[in-house]
Amino acid sequence: MDKLKEVKEYTATLGLKNTHESMQRLIHTAEQEDLSYVAFLQKVFEEELRYRQDKAQAKRIKEAGFPYPKFLRDFDLEFCQSITPKQFNQLSELTWIDGLYNLVLSGPPGVGKSHIAIGLAYHACEQGYKASYTSMQSLVQCLRTEEIDRRSRTKLNRIRKSNLLVIDEVGYLPISSSEGNMFFQLISELQEQTSILITTNKGFEEWAEFLDDAALATAILDRLSFRCDRIQLSGKSYRLENRKSFLDKGAQ
Repeated sequence: MDKLKEVKEYTATLGLKNTHESMQRLIHTAEQEDLSYVAFLQKVFEEELRYRQDKAQAKRIKEAGFPYPKFLRDFDLEFCQSITPKQFNQLSELTWIDGLYNLVLSGPPGVGKSHIAIGLAYHACEQGYKASYTSMQSLVQCLRTEEIDRRSRTKLNRIRKSNLLVIDEVGYLPISSSEGNMFFQLISELQEQTSILITTNKGFEEWAEFLDDAALATAILDRLSFRCDRIQLSGKSYRLENRKSFLDKGAQ
């Protein structure tokens, strides 16, 4: 057996997939650059590590369940002036996740709540955190069917293992008292282990209305707001201001 084939078998046995597939290129590069033995090994391990990190990152992003990609770099701070560049940069540093702080983004539709939420969670995945995204309605459906639906159970298990949970569109539709109780139980379970980011069009004083239970609303908000920053976004709808039409602008 020739030595290259033998070495490739070793890499396959050891699970060094990138090295196994790139062996000939790596050797060719080493010969072209006249690398020392140590420099060659360093290059092999660097590429293997980068491959594994990229693969793990892609897995975290896929499992987070984002409805679409949104990036912090694309957020228009000039249009949305209710959040300062300093606040935006502080959020981007993600230290609030390490400190198990929660974040509530409130305001009317179209002001950028979901963009910031998804952008922060996507960035968190890139930085090695486990994040999960769900709309409030989807979360309620999962809670209702956890015992009988495998997909709901899988999603909730992933949520419980996340460093960051984004719950989008809280308060847009009312929920029943039994659904509210299940939501409360999940929030209580995640307290002290997961940061929760909520987007909502409701002020805290309106939570009793959509939960249909003032005591329950107080209990949920008590847990969410213990360590929590709240940012009130305001202004015009970005979507309405930048709406597009398929019609010719010059047509009469």
